Amino acid sequence: MRYIFCFILLLLYACSSNDNNILVTNSGEAQGSFYHIKYISENAVDYQLQIDSILQEIDSSLSIYKNYSLISKLNSGQNIKTDTFFNTVFFAAQRIFFETDRNFDCSIEPLVNAWGFYDNVLFDSINNDSIKIKRLLNNVGFHKIQLIGDSLILPKNMRLDFNSIAQGFTVDVIATFLQNKNIENYLIEVGGELLAKGKNVNGKNWKVGVDKPIENIDVGDRFQFILELENKALATSGNYRKFYEKDGVKYSHTINPFTGFPAQNRLLSVTVIHDSCMIADAYATAFMVMGVKKTKKFVRKNLNTEIYLVYTDKEGNWKTYITPSLLDRIIN
Repeated sequence: MRYIFCFILLLLYACSSNDNNILVTNSGEAQGSFYHIKYISENAVDYQLQIDSILQEIDSSLSIYKNYSLISKLNSGQNIKTDTFFNTVFFAAQRIFFETDRNFDCSIEPLVNAWGFYDNVLFDSINNDSIKIKRLLNNVGFHKIQLIGDSLILPKNMRLDFNSIAQGFTVDVIATFLQNKNIENYLIEVGGELLAKGKNVNGKNWKVGVDKPIENIDVGDRFQFILELENKALATSGNYRKFYEKDGVKYSHTINPFTGFPAQNRLLSVTVIHDSCMIADAYATAFMVMGVKKTKKFVRKNLNTEIYLVYTDKEGNWKTYITPSLLDRIIN
């Protein structure tokens, strides 16, 4: 489970140089967070109702917080057919599971649930109990799960959680919807995951900012960096705000699927730039588990992925690593 803190820096104007092309802004609640969408629409056609409908459809398929959702029913053992949303996310998660050497694993739901992260409270009986964690690890491993046609083969006591990929997927689905409506200039943000296409109302690249990885925001100096995002998606993951503390120990929401414990490494935050928001979303979670060295090695082999890492050295000093191709787009 990841939490992203990105803020859109677009200054809003009523319309573009073409009087018929109007900037439309939609916003609302979605997937336990908020969405903000800006697009240049001919004659100011507003698609918020359709977008809200898409969000509801995705929730009905992928939300583990909705008892009526497809994934909730599958997790409870019901023998029902999957849908297109579920299938798309499943196969993407499966691919990334193997690409990242199993560091991205959407079958860790039993561990996340046992740690109490869904209920915002650490579950005392699991806390630091290696025997219980080892037992739960028997119910983890995405390679044990199969999807054949529209039938999910889910072993007993195993459950799926697509939270680490669903918001990015949602951004991509909304982008496809807008493209099908001949909208070519837009910025979509759902829960901090975002995708920019075309230009803003001033004919410039969209600008976005990513927060510094600190617990308390300084409104006057909040951004780690600001960049121009041109026809790319961005996702950020970090353990610096969403964690629980017990007996002086901070526990990250990101679970290491090999140990069963919250991931522990020197990474404070990971920002991923990719063509697909769904892929960027999943990579951001995987990299938080992998740590600095493995993430750098992975990105060197996957040149279509750019990253901005914030981490600490052995002395606790802040360090950053930025892929060279990303440096040119950072404006502050």
